Amino acid sequence: MNTVDSKTSQKKKQVLLAIGLILASFLIGYLSSRIWTPANTANTPVNHDVRVDREGGTPTNKQHSHDHDHATVWTCSMHPQIRMPGPGKCPICGMDLIPVEDDNSESTNGSNLKTLTLSETAKKLAEIETTKVKRGRAKAIVSMVGMVFEDETRSAVITSRIDGRLDAVYIDYTGEKVNQGDPLVKIWSPTLIKGQVELFETIRSDPNDTSLIKGAEEKLIQYGLDREQIDRIESQKRPTLYVTLKAPISGIVTKKNALLGQFVKEGTEMFVIDDLSNVWVKMDAYETDLPWIRYGQDITFTTPSVPGKTFEGKVLFIDPTLDKKTRSVKIRVEAPNPDYLLKPGMFVSAELEAELDDQGRVVKPEWSGKYICPVHPRDEASSTPGICPDSKMPLKPASFYGYTDDKNSRPPLLIPNTAPLITGKRSIVYVEVPGASSPTYELREVTLGPRVGDHYIVDKGLNEGERVVTKGAFKIDSTMQILGKTSMMAPMENMASVENKPPLDPNTEEKSGEETVEKLTAPKGFVAGLTQIYVDYLKLKDTIKEKNSESAISSGKELIEALKNIDSSILDSKSKRKWNQLSNGILAACAKITNARDPIDQRRFFNSLSEAAVKTLMTFGQMSDSDLTVYYCPKAFDGEGFYWIGKGTDKTNPVYETDSETNGKKSECAESVEKISPDKP
Repeated sequence: MNTVDSKTSQKKKQVLLAIGLILASFLIGYLSSRIWTPANTANTPVNHDVRVDREGGTPTNKQHSHDHDHATVWTCSMHPQIRMPGPGKCPICGMDLIPVEDDNSESTNGSNLKTLTLSETAKKLAEIETTKVKRGRAKAIVSMVGMVFEDETRSAVITSRIDGRLDAVYIDYTGEKVNQGDPLVKIWSPTLIKGQVELFETIRSDPNDTSLIKGAEEKLIQYGLDREQIDRIESQKRPTLYVTLKAPISGIVTKKNALLGQFVKEGTEMFVIDDLSNVWVKMDAYETDLPWIRYGQDITFTTPSVPGKTFEGKVLFIDPTLDKKTRSVKIRVEAPNPDYLLKPGMFVSAELEAELDDQGRVVKPEWSGKYICPVHPRDEASSTPGICPDSKMPLKPASFYGYTDDKNSRPPLLIPNTAPLITGKRSIVYVEVPGASSPTYELREVTLGPRVGDHYIVDKGLNEGERVVTKGAFKIDSTMQILGKTSMMAPMENMASVENKPPLDPNTEEKSGEETVEKLTAPKGFVAGLTQIYVDYLKLKDTIKEKNSESAISSGKELIEALKNIDSSILDSKSKRKWNQLSNGILAACAKITNARDPIDQRRFFNSLSEAAVKTLMTFGQMSDSDLTVYYCPKAFDGEGFYWIGKGTDKTNPVYETDSETNGKKSECAESVEKISPDKP
């Protein structure tokens, strides 16, 4: 009995010990969280950074609050649309907010809403790859399926031309092949006999009246007799009792209604003959493939009924209407079939190869600037207008059917299909900013043409020679979203834009609708280095004013080189961040100017460059040999406004002039914002 009690007591102790251990573990965990986590987690984000203490060599935990000192905006990693002035909790999901700006990030304000700068290490970790935008042959293969049909222009129906009895049927079964002129049936007809009697009476009454005789002969021809039979009747001077109907074309008898002894009336259908030496293939083309398809194009197709054989044809007709249910268009192809291998009803799979130029026109060099038949497509084309030998219709220019007339047409701009991020309404790419001190990428909205294999045709938004991100674009875009910048899901019109701002005032506090430029004190060596920037800017401004695109490209390249020579290592962290922001804006605009050929496009890009240059001047000052003045024109660029820098009292507006004349000169739109004198060395 005592033994049982002792065992029971021992089990109870073990259970109590286990419960105690569990409670102790929970208590230790709770106390640990209280020790390692600040009391107010809603206002103080946790940053556990375990380091080794240099003196004692023991691990210590330090919260690097200095990393947050530079954070001006806090957001949620899951809901980047949340923008808070300080740390806290996301009002949507409750997650801790994170800072969107530190020593290595850029401001979310200003022209950098569309750019992102990464370190070389971050670029390698993100596995960013870029590809040059270049022109190339946009050759696409359009795949279609269809079915073989009879050529409707090569069918004939044999009907009885008179009332009578079929005394002979020479076609025994459907599917029999006949040649043109072969006898089909022999008809006995009283009407035929009566017509011959009328011919004899006409000849007997007046053998010299050729018009009457010819009319009687024509009547017999309409009954089905040929010229040879009529001559024989006239020479023998006795009527024939039968008329033999002959095949008007060569082909296959696809329908037989004639029976021996059958009494037929005028118009009774007896046979249908189809010439299957040439067939039609009707195919379905999706509406997205229509930019590639043109009348007269060569097409190849195969059918499982004839394995190993490839057939060729030409596009004969494109249906002008779209099937709303299948979202496809019927394409009719004409194909030769001399061996009768293609039979109506067969399924086929086809491929059409086409090439587009930079204007979206199909390229066919042998037809460039020439005239072609409108109904019967031929490879041969005429250099001059004329008449089609087949249809007897006037020839039409190849351009009428969507072909280019320019033999030296340029191929379109192409980018890999991995470059664009397509949302349905917008297509964006990230373009590498050339000449930047660190890897910098600019968001660019583009207009895409059709897809060509592994590439897209670019209609607008990119220039030849620029480099687009082809790998890692999603990583860049997600970072842009977290930073609250323009991104794939956040268009520029939804972001805080610096466009359409009133004149900048560095001496006033920020007001609603205004942008404040903060004056920063930088080392004299850095400010002196900016002198060449302003010199090259003024030179570029003059070329923009003169609409000299080649000189603008040259001046833009000089400005890029001047930016590379600026030593920003002597700046403090705040000034360095601001300089990186402004210089990247200038670099991005310069790159666009140097890649553009149209003076109008260069003026538009100069607008962004000039605003960044103005902010640079107002932020860091200048040490040139004369005063520099900031001017503003509210009417430029359709009322969006334009800032620029003038030397001394030169207020020449490089992008806008009014139409009114003042003393023989055009009055310029220029409002002085601020005169900035040189800092003393």
